[in-house]
Amino acid sequence: MANNRINKYVGTIAFGALLAMMPGCTDTWDDHYNIDDSALTGTATLWDVIKSNPNYSRFADIVQHTKYYKDDTHPVSTYSYADILKGGQINTIWVPDNSALTEEEYQKWMSMLTSDTEGNSNNGYNVQQQFIGNHIALWRHNISEPGVDTVKMINGKNLQFDKTNRTLGGIALGEYNIPTANGVMHVLKGVAPFHYNFYESLKFRDEQTKLGKYVVSKDTTYFSTASSIEGLPDENGNPTYVDSVYHTSNRLFETRSYLPEEGRQNWQMAEKCFDANINNEDSAFIMLMPTDAAWDAAYEKLKDAYKYATIYVDKTKGDLGTNHTYKNLDADSLQKMSIEMDMVAPLVFNIHKQPKINGDKMWTLEDFMQDGGERAEYLLNTYGDTLRNVGDWKKSSLFEGVEPMVMSNGIAYEVPAWNFPVQYYMPDVEVEIENTSQFYNMEGNKYKVGSGSMRYSFSNEAFKDITDVFGKVSNGNFYHLDAPGPTAAPKVEIKLMGNNPNAYVPNAQVMSGKYDIQVVVVPRWYIELANSSRINEKFYAIIDTLVNEEDITDTTFVRGNEIDMDYVVKLASQSKYKFKTQISYNNNATKDKNSTSVTSTYEGIKEVEVEKDGVISLDTIAVGVDTLTVAEDFEFPYSYKNMRFSYPTLYIEGSTGKNDAKNGFVYDIVIDKIILKRKTGM
Repeated sequence: MANNRINKYVGTIAFGALLAMMPGCTDTWDDHYNIDDSALTGTATLWDVIKSNPNYSRFADIVQHTKYYKDDTHPVSTYSYADILKGGQINTIWVPDNSALTEEEYQKWMSMLTSDTEGNSNNGYNVQQQFIGNHIALWRHNISEPGVDTVKMINGKNLQFDKTNRTLGGIALGEYNIPTANGVMHVLKGVAPFHYNFYESLKFRDEQTKLGKYVVSKDTTYFSTASSIEGLPDENGNPTYVDSVYHTSNRLFETRSYLPEEGRQNWQMAEKCFDANINNEDSAFIMLMPTDAAWDAAYEKLKDAYKYATIYVDKTKGDLGTNHTYKNLDADSLQKMSIEMDMVAPLVFNIHKQPKINGDKMWTLEDFMQDGGERAEYLLNTYGDTLRNVGDWKKSSLFEGVEPMVMSNGIAYEVPAWNFPVQYYMPDVEVEIENTSQFYNMEGNKYKVGSGSMRYSFSNEAFKDITDVFGKVSNGNFYHLDAPGPTAAPKVEIKLMGNNPNAYVPNAQVMSGKYDIQVVVVPRWYIELANSSRINEKFYAIIDTLVNEEDITDTTFVRGNEIDMDYVVKLASQSKYKFKTQISYNNNATKDKNSTSVTSTYEGIKEVEVEKDGVISLDTIAVGVDTLTVAEDFEFPYSYKNMRFSYPTLYIEGSTGKNDAKNGFVYDIVIDKIILKRKTGM
C-alpha cells in the first residue's frame, strides 16, 4: 500500500482508544531500558514545552499550521499537529531549534502551508511527510545507554538514532531526554535529513516527469470500511464515521501482470507491471528514471514496431476450431498502452536478486554504484527480464554518465536515454517445436502427420564428434514430422510465438516491421543418434583389417576415432527434404491473409572445392544442421506485441514427389526450430 503509513499514526482518536486498551505496551520499553518511567514524565505535554520556549518558535509555528493528512488527498481540516502533540499518545520528538531552522527554510515550509488548498495542492501533505513527520516517532526513545537504533519515524522513514554520539540521521543533538506527560523531547542542531522513496520522488517532485505521471496514474485510493471507526447513523440511517481511513494501492507495485476481475476477457493486453513495492521503505531497489526527453525519444524509437490493427482474429478460439474476431479496436490506444508499459516494466532492479559478484559476494548498493552492475553475470529486473552484454552493448550502458541519487529505499538514476539493447526491444522470435502445443488448430485440414511424429531429446555433448562437424541442435531437442503414409507428406501450422529459453528474449512476439523467416532443419540420421546412448561405431572410419591366419574368413575391422565422412555422406544423400511454406498474418481484415507459397529444399549434401598437393578437385560433403531462409524481408504490417489472443502462423507442408523420392528425398521432415530474425534500420 502506498501513502497510508501515516494512517497508523496514533494521535488519532481511534488509535488512542486502542492504546488505552493495551496498558502493557509501554512496560516492555521500560523493562528494556531499566529506567523509572516517572523520571521521564513531566506534567506538561510535548506541545506545551515546544510553544513555551521562544527558541522553538519557528518549528512551533509550522506545527500548529500543519493539518493532519490521512493521505495526500484527505486532510483533517480541524486537526493540526499541535493537537496531536498535546494528545494522549506517547511520542518522541526531535525539535530543530531556531538556529537549526534557517529563516529561508522556515519561510519555505510556511509558504507551502499557506499556499495549500484542498484538492489543488499536495503542499500540506508534503510538509507533513517531509518535515513534521520526519521528526516524530511513536513511543519514547530516550538516551539511556550507548548504542545505535534504527527509528521508524511516523512518515515511514528509517533514521539512525546514534545514542553514543547523540545524533539523529547524522544531525547533532543539543538538549536531550526532556520529559513530558506524553513523551520525550530532544533538540536538534539541524534538520533531520529527508530522502524521497522512489514513489514519492515520482509523485511529489516539483515538476512531475512523464514517468511519474504514468506511475501515479495507476494509483487507486479507496475508503476502508473495516479500518474506519463508525459513529452514530445520520438522520437517514446511513453510517457516519468518527475516523475515516483511506488506502492507496498501485497495481504496478504488486504484480507483473494486471487484468481487471470484471471484463478481463475483453482486454486485448494484460497490463505489464514491475512487481516492486517502490514505496516500501525497507527495500533496496535500483531504478532507472528516464527524463522527459528520454521518454519521448524512446517512444519515437519504438512506435514503428508497435503499429496495431483495428481487427484481430482470436487465434485461441481458432485453435479450438471456432472463428472469432475482435473488431473496431482503438489502434492508437493499443499502441500507447503497449509502448508505455514496455518502457516502464524493465526499469526496476532488486539489489538482493542479482547474481552474486564472482559467484560468491552478495551485492550492496555501494557495489552497484561502482560500475553499474557490470561485474554481474547478468542483470535481473523485477519484471523478470535477464539483461546480458550483447554485441557492443554492455549492462552498464543503462546507467552510463549519470550520478546516482540516494533514495530512502535505494538509488535512482535519472537517465537521459532509455538505453536498452535493440536485441531486447526488437528481438528475434525463436520457436522451439517442443511439443504439439506449438501447432495451431490440430483438428483442421492443415495438420496431418504420421504416428511416429515426436520430439527427440538430443545431447550435443554426448555426440560431440558428430555435432562439432555437422552442427548442434538448439535447446537439446528437435522434432520429427513423420510422413502420414508411404508417399504422403506431413503438414503442420506452427504458432509464431517465442518460447526458446536460450533466446535473448525467450517469449518474444512478432512486431510490425520486417523479418527474415528461417526454418532450421536437422539431418534425418540424427534420429539414429538420438535413439542411442553413444555414437554407433559404424559412424567411425576403418583404419585397419586383421585377418586370422588360421581362418581367413575371420576378419576383424579396426576403427579409428574419426568420423567416416563417406558413410555420413551416403546417409545424407538419402534423406533430403523438400517443403513449402506459407505465412498467415493480420492485414486488418476479418480473416488473416496468407502469403505466397514458397518451396524450400534441403539437399543434405553439397560439393566443395578441396586442394591437395596443389591440385583442386570437387568433394561431396554432408551439410548437417542447416538454416533455410523461407522468406526475406517479410513485412508484418501490424504488431502482435503484448496481444493476448493473436499471433501469426507458419504453414509447413512436405512437397516431395515420386520423382524426388528417386533422388534421395524423403517425405518426412526433421525440424529444430523456427527463427524470425528481426530486420532493423530498414
